[in-house]
Amino acid sequence: MMRNPLISEILSLLHEQSAGISEYEIMQGLTEHEGFSGFAEEAQLALFQKHFMVMNALYELQHQLWQEEQLFLEISALKIQILTPCENENSSEVAIAETEKLSDYYRDWDNFENTDEEQVAELLGSFWIQFACLDKRESAYEVLELESDAVMQQIIDSYRRLAATHHPDKGGDKEMFIRIRQAYEILKINP
Repeated sequence: MMRNPLISEILSLLHEQSAGISEYEIMQGLTEHEGFSGFAEEAQLALFQKHFMVMNALYELQHQLWQEEQLFLEISALKIQILTPCENENSSEVAIAETEKLSDYYRDWDNFENTDEEQVAELLGSFWIQFACLDKRESAYEVLELESDAVMQQIIDSYRRLAATHHPDKGGDKEMFIRIRQAYEILKINP
């Protein structure tokens, strides 16, 4: 198994930025690192490879820091930070378990070595589709006057109440009724 050459430098960056750091800032801090040399000529594939190396190092560090020092490495899209058990609001073991699929993916070098430009394009395409769906879901919750943690029964109840109020046959606004119905369709598929 290959040892990621970025681990020690990323750990140093994490200690320097104790309030947290983003993946972008990590990549900027490692721009000249020799571990980032020899990547593919295709821009998207090269970016994927750099991203993979950073995430591999982070998940390796998360595992090591927890095992060796009982420190939790929080890894999220906007902030990466080392937390002590008292700083971590959630149980560190639960948080690590919740990210297990991502950790398994990024800690497996076969995923680095066997991903080609076509697969990177597919990954990016599926990401943007999921991102667009999340945006639609947030809007749908707003239209139905719900919080984003609403359960299916709350979605149904809110839909029925608002649809009755805005139904065109009962003097309601046709456009609003359509928006309510669309929001309901979005949320009933995947509440």
